Amino acid sequence: MKFFGILLSLMITIRPAVAEESSPDFSGAWKRDCAKAYGLKVSRAEASQFSVTFCYPTGCGSKPWIPNTPIAGDPKFKVVSETEIRVRRVDIPDAWLMYYRCSRDPSWTEMNPAERPLEADSDPALK
Repeated sequence: MKFFGILLSLMITIRPAVAEESSPDFSGAWKRDCAKAYGLKVSRAEASQFSVTFCYPTGCGSKPWIPNTPIAGDPKFKVVSETEIRVRRVDIPDAWLMYYRCSRDPSWTEMNPAERPLEADSDPALK
């Protein structure tokens, strides 16, 4: 019986570490159009949780729009790929907005959007 208790405690200890390693990193600047100066800033909050903040040309909101979400598995999101996610609209049932990762850097700078490097496959015009 003691053996099973030790085995169970090892499984509980090891399992979160494996989940953290396999969870994708959604951190970065996500926009519907990478040429625009507004979109979503996704920052790692803790472990496999992310904080999603809406950003404008003048900066980002002071509080996260969606705090502490795993994104993958959250019903507000659909992960299409590492560079594409869909966000559920609140005004139209079963409607989604497509966002593209424009940068892996979650800091939102005042740099001209045209000067920011684009992620591979993040430019909708190339599809």
